[in-house]
Amino acid sequence: MASPRVLAGGETVGYRVRNLGSGEERPLCSREPPGIPFRRFFFSPQGLEFVNQVLTRAAAEAEVIVVDEVGPLELGGGGFAPGLRALLRSRAFLVLTVRPSLVEEVRRWAGVPGAPVLGLPLDSVR
Repeated sequence: MASPRVLAGGETVGYRVRNLGSGEERPLCSREPPGIPFRRFFFSPQGLEFVNQVLTRAAAEAEVIVVDEVGPLELGGGGFAPGLRALLRSRAFLVLTVRPSLVEEVRRWAGVPGAPVLGLPLDSVR
């Protein structure tokens, strides 16, 4: 999965989700309703279902999975949480990106309190 940004006038107004294996895309979130409101976006239930189905399938098939990013929506049980739970039960090598302020909370939520953490300076991520 990839999540291309949707721009209007140089401003981010939403995101789409793309299955990298099939090329299939769905809207993920938008600055405008309808959808599930979370912070500054409205999330498409169909887009979230699509992502979670792909993540669940990847849990059964992939050897390495990178998820960018696990955040407050997932910690509250929404967003990609169902797909992430499937990934956490899989045998895949899993890499999660997480905001520094949420690392310990994500470790607890995921049940991986001893998982290694690699911190990157913010100026190196561009």
